[in-house]
Amino acid sequence: MSTLRRLTWLLSLSLVIIGSLMALSPSAQAQSVGTGPVTGKVLPRFVSLSQEQAFMRRGPTTQHAIEWVFRREDLPIEVVAEYGNWRKVRDFDGTIGWMNRVVLSNQRTGLVIVDGAKLFRAPTPDSKLVALMQAGLVGQISRCEQGWCQMKVQELAGWIPQSQLYGVRQGEEFR
Repeated sequence: MSTLRRLTWLLSLSLVIIGSLMALSPSAQAQSVGTGPVTGKVLPRFVSLSQEQAFMRRGPTTQHAIEWVFRREDLPIEVVAEYGNWRKVRDFDGTIGWMNRVVLSNQRTGLVIVDGAKLFRAPTPDSKLVALMQAGLVGQISRCEQGWCQMKVQELAGWIPQSQLYGVRQGEEFR
């Protein structure tokens, strides 16, 4: 192997190792699991859209291009990073972009991801059935415990298995 090839190979290997070490450093992971530097709230976390129209942009300014226009108030969305008044978010499909905090709400909501999901009167599968729900329905979540979430969709309220919702982490509990 020529000297130039060896140097190129060593340089490439060195860059891969340095990049790997940087990715594993605590500062690189600070926003993947932890608290946001702006709000002090847990990251990642779920929030919802507070307006019927919300823009997802390529970057954290109004000068960045609009990637998506969301037209569904209360849709749950995941905050993965913070920068000033901007939140880096991920939607149900995995699309990542930036939204201004003004269009986000701390109200917890859930998106039904299973067609025919059952809403029960109590958090147990042998309780009375309240409704069968279609995938895509969005409702407010007031609490989650032991794998179940209490959800209200329009005038219907009941419990749904956590695994049938987007907007709540598996095993997450809150009131």
